[in-house]
Amino acid sequence: MFKKKLISLLLILVISQAGFSQKNSKNLTDEEVRNFVTNQIKNQVGYKNAVKGFYDALSNGNTLIWNGLSRKVKPAILKFEVNSDGSYKSDGSGFYEDSVNVTIHDIYLMGTHANVMGTIQWYVSGVNTIYRNFSSIITREKGILKYIRWASSDNSDYASKVITHSTKLIGGGAAFNEMRDAMLNAEFKRAKLISDTLVQKDPNWALAHLGQLQYYFSINEKDKTEECFNKAFSKLNGVSSAERHLILAYSPYEDIETTKYHLDQALFFASDDLLIRFLKSMNETNAKIAIEIMLGAWQRFPTNGAVNNLLGYKYMQEGQMEKAKQHFEIYIRQYPKTANAYDSYGDYYAKMGDKKKAKEMYLKAYKLNNEFTGSKKKAEKL
Repeated sequence: MFKKKLISLLLILVISQAGFSQKNSKNLTDEEVRNFVTNQIKNQVGYKNAVKGFYDALSNGNTLIWNGLSRKVKPAILKFEVNSDGSYKSDGSGFYEDSVNVTIHDIYLMGTHANVMGTIQWYVSGVNTIYRNFSSIITREKGILKYIRWASSDNSDYASKVITHSTKLIGGGAAFNEMRDAMLNAEFKRAKLISDTLVQKDPNWALAHLGQLQYYFSINEKDKTEECFNKAFSKLNGVSSAERHLILAYSPYEDIETTKYHLDQALFFASDDLLIRFLKSMNETNAKIAIEIMLGAWQRFPTNGAVNNLLGYKYMQEGQMEKAKQHFEIYIRQYPKTANAYDSYGDYYAKMGDKKKAKEMYLKAYKLNNEFTGSKKKAEKL
């Protein structure tokens, strides 16, 4: 009898303990996880206003991220810096979009953790730029939900046929991309400075001369262009076909048809390369063909400033002003400190007959970069 009473007492104790544990459990629920992910992602807009909410949701030093799964990259621990007052050091420039749409495909609850799979779409001026699939693991830290694992892949990650870097210079690839970015945004002087450094550090690298070539060509320095081209030409032995044809496209000794031929060949060997597509489109007088060339780049790199800038001009040439505005808007959102973005938008407003807005854009361009004297002249004419 005593034994039966003891067993009953133990059962009551176990059941009551189970109920107590259930009430005080830290187990996550579908609803709180869904709300957390949806709201946290949708609020990633508005520049500085988005910073706190974005970083508050990340476990500093404990969040393992794996972006660009299709590329040869490895997961890395995410670390971010804070100011002395506890605020985040981010300037918010990465949160330039108008809105974000998130679709949650699956939530798998694992007690105190949850796995979430979904899709994120970012928008600027009504245009879907980035399309990202993601998978994440969430838990609660000090009563607040946090991401501790994040893996994602963008639809633009699959661009692989780009011009290769025939240099063993440490950091050469990153510097080369910075030089090209300057060229694409019409910052030719900055591109030349980077080019000068690369030529000095790797005297055998033909593509190191690219920024110099673009600069001298832009200011119509024929003698300097020839001198620079001859130096680059002497270094073409053993380089890739795309690299060879890109350098040959800058030859000051050939006609426009020969230039187009070399750009065609370069594009054949590096069809995803932004700079080659940009130059090919620039040299194409037929706006429709130029747009087709650049749309191939835009699908891979939808927020790139140079791509959107050139598409804006080509759509203007075609009379498709609404499309032109969308691309200029993306450009200026992504590169708010780039003078060329404002100069281009000024051209758009000038063509639309909005002199006040055009003048505002031109003066902003000149204020950001006083080398844009053309912008100032256009403002004065208005």
